[in-house]
Amino acid sequence: MGRRVVITGMGTVTPHADDVDNLFSQVAEGVSAVRRITQFDPTGLASQIAAEVRYEVRGPDQVGPYACSSRTMKFATAAAQRALADAGLPELDPDDPARGRRAVHLSSGVGSAAMEALGPLTLSVWGSPDSDEKRDLPALRRGIAEHPEVVRGIEEWFCEFAAPALGVMFGADRVSLAASACASGSHALLDAVNMIKLGQVDSVLAGGVCTPVTRSMMPGFAMLSALSTRNEDPQGASRPFDAGRSGFIMGEGCSLMVLEDLEAALARGARIHGEVLGAGIATDAYRLTDPEPTGRGMGEAMRRAMKDAGLGPDDVDYINAHGTSTKLNDAAETKAVKAAFGARAYDIPMSSTKSMFGHLIHAAGITEALICIKSIQEGIITPTINHEEADPECDLDYVPNEARQHRVRVAMNNSFGFGGQNVSVLLGAWNGSAS
Repeated sequence: MGRRVVITGMGTVTPHADDVDNLFSQVAEGVSAVRRITQFDPTGLASQIAAEVRYEVRGPDQVGPYACSSRTMKFATAAAQRALADAGLPELDPDDPARGRRAVHLSSGVGSAAMEALGPLTLSVWGSPDSDEKRDLPALRRGIAEHPEVVRGIEEWFCEFAAPALGVMFGADRVSLAASACASGSHALLDAVNMIKLGQVDSVLAGGVCTPVTRSMMPGFAMLSALSTRNEDPQGASRPFDAGRSGFIMGEGCSLMVLEDLEAALARGARIHGEVLGAGIATDAYRLTDPEPTGRGMGEAMRRAMKDAGLGPDDVDYINAHGTSTKLNDAAETKAVKAAFGARAYDIPMSSTKSMFGHLIHAAGITEALICIKSIQEGIITPTINHEEADPECDLDYVPNEARQHRVRVAMNNSFGFGGQNVSVLLGAWNGSAS
């Protein structure tokens, strides 16, 4: 049997809470974190609501050469602190060769929105592209240095520093990034598992961070008709699989897991939260934003995850749905579950935690994986809130409105991103065996 991958550390900074247990208890109670936006005045926007982190995030101010002043860096380094403390891995000296057996694999960022700040500044410093004046990069840098308020805005958007900062914290000399839109967090988890299974490393700090509640991102997603405009009822706006659903809610945060080779974890006496049993990936290549209507790629990702784990439909006890609360996604995911599980689809509880903390984009899949692990540990399935009116296209068991006591040995987490990028991950309880 090949290397087994277990979860020994979990950390989060999400709209509900900055610890995993508190996050789970709130979503199990059906508490919505959606409110009117506070980071800027959203008046005039089509969608004026989001799931924001509204509490003070306590974490490091500086990590090596990396300042932790931006929202992205605060969330990522604070979540890493919590995950590493939970895992209890020993710190490594800078010259310790064991650093080569550790890695960071992170999904970060919100795209090229830095241009909102950089574009006007470039024009003001360099002038019009038609100008005959000599312009060079040093001149641009000097001009930018004279505008610290804009520099801060740019740093807020360029998220590439988060991963190397986590590398410093973890003592890892392998750092990489995953970018597959809304599937990125699960994609990071899948890639991290493969690194361990291939014997490249023994432990990986993996997950995602995203801070998309901004002046530029909110109108952009609204133009795609992707966001709910139920501004008068924030807590009722995200309603996956409900007939009255009208779009998703933007969320923000960071979640991270410490993944380890089982033998290495046992050798150091680590506490094991659960095991990554298998993962599947499939691409629709249908449209940039809309899912393929039959759920073809979604279903294939689920089937491949089960095959990778050596399990079948009867072995899955719970599905944490991608469940965005958009008309197209929820209908396609329902069809995909039926295609992957057959008649068993009607017997498997499936819920969407996005009904309570919105869509965390790059951090969505990994946060929902934490929820799955807690469901396995606690024997509680979190609900899909705001499920009030049945939709004929969505006729499965979505655990409406109230949590459910249910034994969960194996949970499937679905993450389906723009561009038809689909990832499904199977998580399970560790059986106490090394073989």
